[in-house]
Amino acid sequence: MSLLHVEHISHRFHGRTALDDVSFDIERGEIVGVIGRSGAGKSTLLRCLCALERPQEGRILLDGADLTSLGERELIAARRRIGLVFQHFNLLESRTVAGNIALPLQIAGTPRKTQAQRVAELIELVGLSGQAGKRPSQLSGGQKQRVGIARALAAGPALLLCDEATSALDPATTTAILELLTDINRRLGLTIVLITHEMDVVRRFARRILVLDHGRLVEDGSIADLVRDGVENRQIATLLADIRPQLPPAWQQRLQAEPSPGSAPVVRLTIGPDNTDLPLLSTLGSRFSVEATIVQGGVVDLAGASTADMILRLSGNVPPDAFTFLREISQTMETLGHVPADR
Repeated sequence: MSLLHVEHISHRFHGRTALDDVSFDIERGEIVGVIGRSGAGKSTLLRCLCALERPQEGRILLDGADLTSLGERELIAARRRIGLVFQHFNLLESRTVAGNIALPLQIAGTPRKTQAQRVAELIELVGLSGQAGKRPSQLSGGQKQRVGIARALAAGPALLLCDEATSALDPATTTAILELLTDINRRLGLTIVLITHEMDVVRRFARRILVLDHGRLVEDGSIADLVRDGVENRQIATLLADIRPQLPPAWQQRLQAEPSPGSAPVVRLTIGPDNTDLPLLSTLGSRFSVEATIVQGGVVDLAGASTADMILRLSGNVPPDAFTFLREISQTMETLGHVPADR
């Protein structure tokens, strides 16, 4: 049985559809990113997953318990199995680091000795040794988020929901928090769902991505699946634009849809981990007498795997066999257009 089973949920506010027939399953130990533009339905989905909203249609099962039909007393117990990490930390200034982390345990009536042991474990886990007595105002943004993560883990949840958990952080701190969450997933086997509008975050963190658009689930797959489908789906291509190499403006101005005498094709390739060590440019030259220039891109990390994502200009008379070769070694290939050969 999946840890989380979402079955045909729909939710509306004042006649406006926020979620429209959304279904998916999340297995134990998965890291899943949920992404979409503003208004796509991400926040509504989060509130439904943690039982703060009840969808008008469909079911949400957490470990077999239907969150949409539980009574309030049962919901209180079910919510303890869900940890929440917020964008703006939501820490209590009146409490120390240790006091903030202990709050869920105190609400649950956990014995004080057990609370102290658990808080000490979590402070060590999130890398805040020596900070237990500090107030939130004495902490950096990254440290505050570490406190928020520790607090979310206090009751031993089965599912960790992160709501734009890195949006308020600088790039270096974002990387550190993503590394912490990845380590927690590895060490505890905890299922993590990260809701964000930042494609770069899910690219580095999630092994699986759900894409919402106007309340509908339009994609469910790996980042490689999104790159492949983005060739045909402009909605997905727009999301990917933030993390994929783009043709420089000077090249865009000269790009022609159809070839002309002396023009050179410009192609976009993604090459999976099995072929990233291939000497691509020299192979094109020696085997097909094609001179290739990298216009943009190179080898990048996509969800933990090395992938080549690049735009190439191919010289002059490119034989059909060269295009066949490129299609065989790549996950996706598309011709963006043609430019004069002197570019």
